[in-house]
Amino acid sequence: MLKDFAELINLMITILLKGGWMGFVVGLIYMFWLLYKDFIQLRWYHTLPWLFLKVTVPKENEKSPLAFEEILNQLHSVQEHLTWAEKYLEGQFQIWFTWEVTSIGGVIGNYVRILPKHRNVFEAAVYSQFPDAEIEDAEDYFQKLPKYHTDTSDFDIFAFSFRYINETYYPTRTYYDFEHATAETFVDPIAGMWEELSKISPYEMYVIQFVLRPVGDEHWKEKGRQLVKRLKGEPEALKKPTDTFGKVVGAILGPVLDIFVQPGEGASAPTEKYEPPSLMLHLTEDEKLVINMIEKKLSKWGYQTKIHCLYVAPREKYNPTVINRGVIGAFKSFGANNLNALKPLMKRWTKVNYFLFKELERPIVELRLKYRKRKYMSLIRRRWYFWGPPPNIMSVEEIASYLHFPGIEVTVPHIESVTVAKIQPPPELPISDEVPL
Repeated sequence: MLKDFAELINLMITILLKGGWMGFVVGLIYMFWLLYKDFIQLRWYHTLPWLFLKVTVPKENEKSPLAFEEILNQLHSVQEHLTWAEKYLEGQFQIWFTWEVTSIGGVIGNYVRILPKHRNVFEAAVYSQFPDAEIEDAEDYFQKLPKYHTDTSDFDIFAFSFRYINETYYPTRTYYDFEHATAETFVDPIAGMWEELSKISPYEMYVIQFVLRPVGDEHWKEKGRQLVKRLKGEPEALKKPTDTFGKVVGAILGPVLDIFVQPGEGASAPTEKYEPPSLMLHLTEDEKLVINMIEKKLSKWGYQTKIHCLYVAPREKYNPTVINRGVIGAFKSFGANNLNALKPLMKRWTKVNYFLFKELERPIVELRLKYRKRKYMSLIRRRWYFWGPPPNIMSVEEIASYLHFPGIEVTVPHIESVTVAKIQPPPELPISDEVPL
């Protein structure tokens, strides 16, 4: 065995001396490149100022989630088109904003964290759809919450994130699927979530955080179109990837083999097999519906979206089960087995199960649980995009289905709403130039 080990060492040394060291050099260069990118990006990010805004909803909202879809369409204009120097010398990257639905002691609020340069776009988008809404600067509610420590804090948390169950190109059902044109009604699946949020106790807090990052069409729509072609059964999409090595070998050896292998006298030229342009005529109505839904999603603007949920309560009154079920159930209503659905990413949420032996694994389970809670609390509090699970690419229609103001038919007693309407003064109102003493 020692002899074999010595031969292995000699082989490795030979490889290194014969040019294998170049692989290590390339690996080191790549590692330093990643470290350099992280350094310049973090340096640039820490120079950004942020605004924390409170959005007060209209008291009687008669608009459907389509209004929120239009808001998200306008906010997509904050997408940056960065030059090479801005990316790799200054460290700039596409920034995000967050929209947070909170329930603090049963009082529901809407908060947005955004860059100051995007404030005008945000206000114009909201006021264009909800003229009676109010937008004002606010203090970050996390500033009032003491720093969390898994062992010594008086409160505890439960946190999780929503993830797609299928590929990101498959959409979930949206608010259009809950509109009844005949009865002219809209059944809002999120209404149950609003009700549960308004029922939590004064000592509890719940946060649903939407982290929204505009994404360009080139990052996802082309692959989505290829998926549509495969589902339609188009021949070009169903072809296997080209074997480049086989083509090269065939080009070299083909003429040589033709000299020795002659075709028979009665051999006829191969006939081309007719292939229909697609298999749409042979698809079921359900399969056609899936294709139409995917194409509809690809026709709209998209956001790289992360949805985090956080429950906070004193340790002695800690009970996240009821509110979590209400939120998860509301999101689950938009799911469909043949399309997509948003479900909690249970392999990362703040509940760790043992594998076989509960008592023996208890120290490891507690260690993993504390790590997850620290990570999630920091992730949600700092609103940092690059931590946590990968994003879902959601269309503006999908996001508006989950994120919108409750309609007039939804009774939410503790949602913060505008109580005094603001209107422009009449044009004939006399104005005095005198300044009172």
